Amino acid sequence: MSVRWGTRALIAGSARLNGGRTIPDSHMILQPIHLVSVAKQKMSEFSPSISESTLTSAIFHPSVVIFDKDGTLVCFHTMWNSWCEDLARRVSAETSKDMASDVYDLMGYDYETKKVGMGILAEKTHPYIKEKVVEMIVKQGFQEWEAKKVLEKTWKDTPENMQIKMTGNLRDLFSRLKKKDIKIAICTSDSREGTEEFLETLHLQEFVDIVVCGDDKVSKCKPDPHNAIYICKELNVDLSEAIMVGDTPADTIMGQAANLGLTIGVLTGVGTHEDLTHADLIVNSVSEVVDLITDNSSNKDFHAVTVTSRGLCKIAERSSLHTTARSSGFRS
Repeated sequence: MSVRWGTRALIAGSARLNGGRTIPDSHMILQPIHLVSVAKQKMSEFSPSISESTLTSAIFHPSVVIFDKDGTLVCFHTMWNSWCEDLARRVSAETSKDMASDVYDLMGYDYETKKVGMGILAEKTHPYIKEKVVEMIVKQGFQEWEAKKVLEKTWKDTPENMQIKMTGNLRDLFSRLKKKDIKIAICTSDSREGTEEFLETLHLQEFVDIVVCGDDKVSKCKPDPHNAIYICKELNVDLSEAIMVGDTPADTIMGQAANLGLTIGVLTGVGTHEDLTHADLIVNSVSEVVDLITDNSSNKDFHAVTVTSRGLCKIAERSSLHTTARSSGFRS
C-alpha cells in the first residue's frame, strides 16, 4: 500500500472539524513539507520500526470532492486567452474605438505573455463580468443603453473553437474517486453552456454527480459559501466530509467559509502560493489531490505539499479533540 503518512495524517485530522474558528491572515505562514511515496513492505526491509508498527493507515476518505473547473481541471490560459482577444476585437469594431487595452486590463489579461492573472475573469461569474464590461464602455463616453447593446452584440459565453488542455488524466482520476465511492462535484464561475460543452467534449458526464455554474439561478458568486453548502445538501453529505479543490482565493475562501473538512489549493491555474494561503494544503495538481485521498500503490512519485498555518491548526485541533476524548475515557 502506498504510504504518505505526513499529509495523510493531516488530511485525516482535518475531517469533522466544525468549530468554525477563524485564523487571522497575518498568521498564514506557509510550511513546505516534502513527502516520499514508497511501499510499506519495501520500507520495512530497512526500518524495523515500520515493520513493527501497528498504526492504522491515516487516510481521509471524503464523501465528496468539489472541483473548480478552469485552472483546476483544465488550463485556464489555453481556454480563455483567445476569448479575451476575440472579445477585445469585437468590442473595438462595434464601438469604432481601440478598446483592446481596456478589455485586457478589465479581465486581467497580459497580451504580451498570453497569460490571465488574478482578476474578474479568473474569479467572477459571467453575469458579474458583463456588468463590468458595460461600465467600461460607459466610461468611454457611451450611454448605458448603447453600452448594453454593444455587449449584446459582442459577448459570447464560450471561446470560439474551444481549446481544452487538461491538467491531468481526468477520466482516470474521476474513475479512481468513483471506485472509492467518493462523489464528484464541479463548482465553477463559468457558464452552464461552457461547462456542459467541457463535460461532453471530455466524456466526463458519467462521473459527475452535480454541477453548479456561475449563471445558474441557484448560484452565488464565489467566495460566498452558498454553492459549497448547496452541493453538500443536495448530495446529502456532511460539510466536514467534503473537500474543496481550486486555484484561486475565491475557491479556497469559499471552502473555508463553508467550513468544509479540507480545502486544497492547486498551482495549475492563476493562483500562486501567496494567493492560496486560505487553503489547508497546496499541491501542484489535481492528480496529487487524488493520490492523497486514494490508495494508488503503483504511483511512487515524490510529492511536494505545502501546509499552511491554517492546515497546521486543523492538525492541532484534531489532536486536541483526540486527547480530550482519551482523557474522558480514562476518567470514566
